[in-house]
Amino acid sequence: MENSVNKTTVLSSFGMFLDGYQLTVIAFAVILIQNYIPLSSLEYGLIIASVIIGAIIGTIMVGYISDLFGRRRIYLSTLIFFIIFDLISVFSVNFIMLFISRVLLGIVLGAEYPVANSYIAEVTPDEKRGFYLAMATVFFSIGSISSAIVAMFMFPLGNLGWRIMLGLAVIPAIIVEFMRFSLPESKMWEQKKEKTKFFQMFSKKYYKNIVIAALIWFLYDIVAYGLSLTLPTILKLGHFVTNVDNAIVTTFFLIIGIISGIFVMMKVDKYGRKGIQITGFIFMGALFLVLPHFYYLAGIIAIVSFLELFNAFDGATVGIIPAEVTVTEFRGTSYGFSSMMGKIGAVIGVIAMSLLIHGKNYFNAYYFLAAIMAVAILLTLLLPETKKIVLK
Repeated sequence: MENSVNKTTVLSSFGMFLDGYQLTVIAFAVILIQNYIPLSSLEYGLIIASVIIGAIIGTIMVGYISDLFGRRRIYLSTLIFFIIFDLISVFSVNFIMLFISRVLLGIVLGAEYPVANSYIAEVTPDEKRGFYLAMATVFFSIGSISSAIVAMFMFPLGNLGWRIMLGLAVIPAIIVEFMRFSLPESKMWEQKKEKTKFFQMFSKKYYKNIVIAALIWFLYDIVAYGLSLTLPTILKLGHFVTNVDNAIVTTFFLIIGIISGIFVMMKVDKYGRKGIQITGFIFMGALFLVLPHFYYLAGIIAIVSFLELFNAFDGATVGIIPAEVTVTEFRGTSYGFSSMMGKIGAVIGVIAMSLLIHGKNYFNAYYFLAAIMAVAILLTLLLPETKKIVLK
């Protein structure tokens, strides 16, 4: 039984790997892209945020569709479209073509969030649900580190290099698409009695926790994506490292995140969601306040290393709680709403950070992130503890 659950969870989590890869690889690829496709500062930020923009649409729209027609059907279609749109982005020749293809790619990847996490929540045992939901976050981190490793070898190839960076994920996507045919439908979804209505998630009984969880994800993604997707640019603007060294340093940070994510995955069912989430927010907020005082290479590496360590605490829990404060009738829709709010936050974070780090008072960027962490702590205190609750 456990082997079956493991297989199901791994195949379900693969979309998170692709999301982590595509969201992170563009931060490296755009450094090369601007040498071949002229980009303004705004266009530079939009290219980095393009997949996230698409995901805003995909999360909420396809989450609702999965409540209507089932999880499995969505799984069997998303990767097909991923392959098509990714290949279009590889052969892009101007900003418009690249931006639109990656927005469409984001719609597909955004669809994976509500479907994967709703499905995992519904097919795993209550006492291990946090472990399996956190596994999806680890897959995201593995995708991110894979993109940094690929970037190391692709930087010297120039125009060909960024195209390979974007397109390499097609190969595993094809393999996993065939493997997903073995996935069964969620029994909880099959047993639901009512047809889902879109605004049902805002009923008096459920709206409070759903909205709070969504707001926390919104704030978290402003910080997480705002920092991680602009970090290569921060290192580049400060002339701290070369392009290749940039990828190496980022890989180091991501390794820390993966190790921390695995730790959280092992402990989240024991210690609960709220304590882990609040701990992560407190330390991240404090580290952002400290970072401007250590703005040299060794200092940045030290502070960002600890940021990645505690970022994994929150990265796991913001993806677990929305699946547990709702019910099967509209789990895909409500999870899609939370994920959509996260992606909106991610776009705001990337664009805001891009503007702030290019500005004269660039240290304000880190004070901005610290303030957001403080608000996230207060909102987390309003949530119930969802450890081992029986899903309905």
